Amino acid sequence: MRGAALSRAGHKTAPPWWDSVRTMAGISAVKCLHVGEAVSALGGAALLAGSWVVVAVTNHVSEPEARLFHAVNDLPASWWPIVWTPMQAGSFLGSLAIVGIVGARTHQLRLTLAALLGEQTAFWTAKLIKLFVARGRPSSILTDVNLHEHASGLGYVSGHTAVAFALATVLSTSVPPEWRVLVVTFPYVVALGRLYAGAHMPLDLVGGAGLGLLCGALARRLARLGRLLPTSGFPSRGLVGAQ
Repeated sequence: MRGAALSRAGHKTAPPWWDSVRTMAGISAVKCLHVGEAVSALGGAALLAGSWVVVAVTNHVSEPEARLFHAVNDLPASWWPIVWTPMQAGSFLGSLAIVGIVGARTHQLRLTLAALLGEQTAFWTAKLIKLFVARGRPSSILTDVNLHEHASGLGYVSGHTAVAFALATVLSTSVPPEWRVLVVTFPYVVALGRLYAGAHMPLDLVGGAGLGLLCGALARRLARLGRLLPTSGFPSRGLVGAQ
C-alpha cells in the first residue's frame, strides 16, 4: 500500500477529461482522413470523366493542348537520362518494386496490400480504357514530335501516370511528414516525363491522374487505413497505417 501511495505521489496523473480529449482527437483525425479519401475519389472520377468526354467528343487535339505538349516535349534532349529514372516509378516493374520496398521497410501488411491493389488496379484499368477511347500516341496525331521513347499502343489514358498517382494517393497520408513532399511530388514528375518522352498528350495525363486518384482512394478505403502506428521502417516518429 505504501509503495502504491509513493508511486502515485511520484507521478502526475492526467485529469479525468484527458482521455476523452485524446479519444475525440483520434476520431477527428480518422474522419479527416476518410473525408480526404472521398475528396480524392470524387476528384479523380471528375478528372477522368471530364478528360474522357473532351477526348471522345472533340476527336481532335486543341491548340492549347498541342502548345502545352510542345512546350514540354521540346525541352533539351540531354535531360532524358535524368527524366527516365524517376519515370520508371509508374511502370509495371517499377511500381512493384516500390510496393516491395514499402512492405520491407514498414512491415505493415494493410499498407502494402493497399499500395499493390491501388497500382495494379490503375495499371490494368488504364489498359482497358485505352481500348474504349482508342486515342493515338502524339506521333500519330501531331507533327514534329520528339520521340525520346518509342512507346507503342494507344495514348489515352497514361498508365504510368495512373500508377504513380495511385501509389501517391495510398502512401501520402501514411508516411511521416518529412517524406510526404517526395511522395506527393513524384507522380507529377512521372506525368511530365511522359509528356517530355513524346508518349502522351496532356489530356492523357489528366485522365491518368484522375484514374490514379480514384484507384488509390478506393484501395485505402478497402484496406481501412487511417490510424497512427509506430514503425521501424521509415526513419521517423511514426507511420499512418492499418487500424
